[in-house]
Amino acid sequence: MKQKNTQTKTKKVKDRIDARNGLESYLYNLKNTLDDEETGGNISPQDKKELQDIIDEALDWMDENPESDKEDYDEKRKEVEQIANPIMRDMYAGGEGGDEDMGEFGDDEL
Repeated sequence: MKQKNTQTKTKKVKDRIDARNGLESYLYNLKNTLDDEETGGNISPQDKKELQDIIDEALDWMDENPESDKEDYDEKRKEVEQIANPIMRDMYAGGEGGDEDMGEFGDDEL
């Protein structure tokens, strides 16, 4: 029984670390997209500021909550995605090829 509890704890820790790393990676990928002149130039200044603010807020939250649960990290990612996904979708739709470049890109792939 003791081994099963240890395995459960280990899985919880791994899941928490994976969720934290996933959120952090997602935030830095967004940040890099904003900083990239080619792709970031397709985002309106207002949307760019909104994205930068939510990224900074999420990174600050991560610094202030280093021991959060997997569910907390997942919830924070969903909050960021609710703002970022429509902006990123518009950015790619408004890019050089317009809708032609969208191909198979849909909501389920964001």
